[in-house]
Formats: sequence, C-alpha cells, structure tokens
Amino acid sequence: MIRNLARALVLSIVLLSLGCHRDNVTGVPVDSPPHTVDGVYSVTGDGQVTIYWRANQESDIAYYKVYRNIAATGTFTLVGSTPQTSFVDTGVANGNTYFYAVSAVDRAGQESAELSFENVFDTPRPEGFGVSLNNTFVTDPQSGWDFSAQARRSSLDLTTDVYYGAQNGHFLMYAPSDTKIQDAGYVALRDVDFAPPAGWSADGQVEAILGHSYIVLTRDNHYAKFEVKSRDGSTMVMDWAYQIDPNNPELTRRAP
Repeated sequence: MIRNLARALVLSIVLLSLGCHRDNVTGVPVDSPPHTVDGVYSVTGDGQVTIYWRANQESDIAYYKVYRNIAATGTFTLVGSTPQTSFVDTGVANGNTYFYAVSAVDRAGQESAELSFENVFDTPRPEGFGVSLNNTFVTDPQSGWDFSAQARRSSLDLTTDVYYGAQNGHFLMYAPSDTKIQDAGYVALRDVDFAPPAGWSADGQVEAILGHSYIVLTRDNHYAKFEVKSRDGSTMVMDWAYQIDPNNPELTRRAP
C-alpha cells in the first residue's frame, strides 16, 4: 500500500513537471520594447534642422520620437514624432547649436529603452539663392557681398566680404586682405559641409568657375560659402550660406 502511494506520488511529480515544460514552450512570447534607434545624423538648414536615422528592423514599429536639447547631456525634450525616418525641426534659431536624439515606439505603445546614442548636434544658419553681383570694373557699387547683412556693397566698403570682377577674359572673386577665401571645386553648395583649416588663397583671389563652390572666413571669424551659378562680363550669380555662430565651421552636414 505504501509502495503504491509512493509510485503514485512520483508519477504525479513527473506529470506536473512535463505539464509545466509544455506550457513554457507553447506560451505567448514576450513583447519586448523596440531596439535603440541608430544611424542618426542631421543636415543644417536656414532656420531649420533635418534629422535622419535608419529604420528599426522590428516589424511592429508605429512611429519615432525626436528629442532636442541645448547640451550633449541632460534632459532632452520631445519636439515631434513621425512614422518616417526623417524629421524637420523648425523650432530653432539660426546661430544656436542644438543636440538631437531619436527613439522608436511600437504599436503596443512601448518606446525604446534608451535614446539614440550618436552625439548629433547642429547649428542652423541663413542662406540665399540667386544673388547677382555686378562687375567691379564696370558697376562697382553692387559688386560686393556682405554675408552678415545679406546685402550688396561696393568693393571698397569695409563690410564687404567678397566681390566680383571680370576683365581680359578672366572672371575672378576677390576677398579683402582681412578675409580668407578658397575654391572647394566642382561640388554642389549643399555638399560643402565643414570649412577646412587650411588651403586659403595666398592673394585673396580665386577664379569664378561655373559650378564651383567656395569657402570664406570673414574678418570677424564667421564661415560662409557660395556657389557660382552663372557669370559673364557684367554679372555673377551665386547661391550662398553664412554661419552666424562665430568660429563655427559647420555649414551643412552630409549623410555619412
């Protein structure tokens, strides 16, 4: 009798353990929060910053949240959300630097446990298009450009940063002696990202070549850039951008 009870007890334990094992195998899987978003970078604009990132691999991502701060550490504030993999932040001021982070949210409302880890920062700056400068040897009063005032000047004006001149078949851009200039080559203006520390023209002159972009360091340590869109014996047309944050070489950020 005792032996039979012992066998029954052992059999019950075995069946119980098998039952628990079966429940674990066929149970509902845990729904984990999304992974941390990666591949985040920003592109500088005029009064705006565009943030990009790589799409998460989870199949149940509903949207992404974009956060901003004025420092690399500390509390990041939510500035918007989107189901896309980019976001345009227009709540910024030119000349101020902002730091960004992104998280993913799934359809269950679960958010990434951590914000994106890249140290992404950006300083928006003003830009302009289709500015026409006259030939300094023909109509000097409007041959120069003042980046900070976004205005045409005479080549002799003390606030002029660059000016245009054409004669004897040569088309040149000039910079005053207290301003630096260099040719960035055949590259679209939007792809001229950070100004290099060297390579400036020795005499403050560069050939104004159609399709070339140029980098300028003004007398008061502001970086700027422009692209020659057209030029002839009377005028030169350019697109431009100017960083109002002094000593900041960030003109735009290219995709990595």
